[in-house]
Amino acid sequence: MDDDFYSNVDEDVVDDDYYDEDVPDADEFNPDEEPDLDGEDDEEEEEEEDNSILNKIRDNKLEIVGFSKTYDNYYSQNKITKPFITKYERAKILGVRAEMIASGAKPVINVPKGITIAYDIALLEYKAKKIPLLIRRHLPNGSYEDWRLEDLVIN
Repeated sequence: MDDDFYSNVDEDVVDDDYYDEDVPDADEFNPDEEPDLDGEDDEEEEEEEDNSILNKIRDNKLEIVGFSKTYDNYYSQNKITKPFITKYERAKILGVRAEMIASGAKPVINVPKGITIAYDIALLEYKAKKIPLLIRRHLPNGSYEDWRLEDLVIN
């Protein structure tokens, strides 16, 4: 009678591979080893990952720099790259500025009546070269160049 019951089950419905995933292989199973129920090893791995992230930040020498130091470096730099804005820089600067305006930043230009969309306001600022942001171009040797929008040729 049990054979008749199981004979109606489709082979596609019963997937033996699905049930085998939970069973450890003979190489993985060690009955003498106690299972880690408290998860201490997981915490140690997370601490190691956190330390590696901190080390990466220290290696990259990421720091917060004041605007006066940035502008001092800006005026004393000899530029290597060409003064043309790329389409990627344009997209980034418009997106960041539109987000700033949408979050409540005041536009630096007089906005005509009827224009209320943040991206449109950012586009007007871009065309007037008045966006108050610096573009930082990273160079292959690990250094970087800062560019103001008003110093770049825009399209």
